[in-house]
Amino acid sequence: MVDFTFRKAELKDADSLSLLYKKVWDEQKDLFPDELLRARQPNYNEMKKWLSKETYFICEVNENIIGVVGCCMEFGNCKLVHMAVLKEYRRMGIGSKLLEKVEQYAKKKSALKIWMDTSTRLIEAIEFYQKKKYRIVGELQKHFWGEDIILLEKIM
Repeated sequence: MVDFTFRKAELKDADSLSLLYKKVWDEQKDLFPDELLRARQPNYNEMKKWLSKETYFICEVNENIIGVVGCCMEFGNCKLVHMAVLKEYRRMGIGSKLLEKVEQYAKKKSALKIWMDTSTRLIEAIEFYQKKKYRIVGELQKHFWGEDIILLEKIM
């Protein structure tokens, strides 16, 4: 049995998080334009900026980061950003637990809802969020470097 630890990310995690995002998005090289991949693979300094403006929760195994999700409050709502879990650790409840952390954060901040966007190509992600009671509320065509994007939300 694998022992997962969940905690709020800190600036000292920037390097490990940068590497995690690179590994996860490298798996998608055949699906997405290079510009989108680069935007989802922050270098160390970019990751430090992300950590300073958004709240991130991580999952670790033996002090190695294997999953992450970010969120931020905007206009009374919580925006979920940048969820990623290493392929070998998917379907083990990590994404669900990370999403729980965001929902707890949103509740504590009195958010009216949680919302996110994701690519229409990420079918597993869309299905995951729908199982967690997030509903599709819109689509943006050719939004990020020509990619169609689905908008999802869950009213708190």
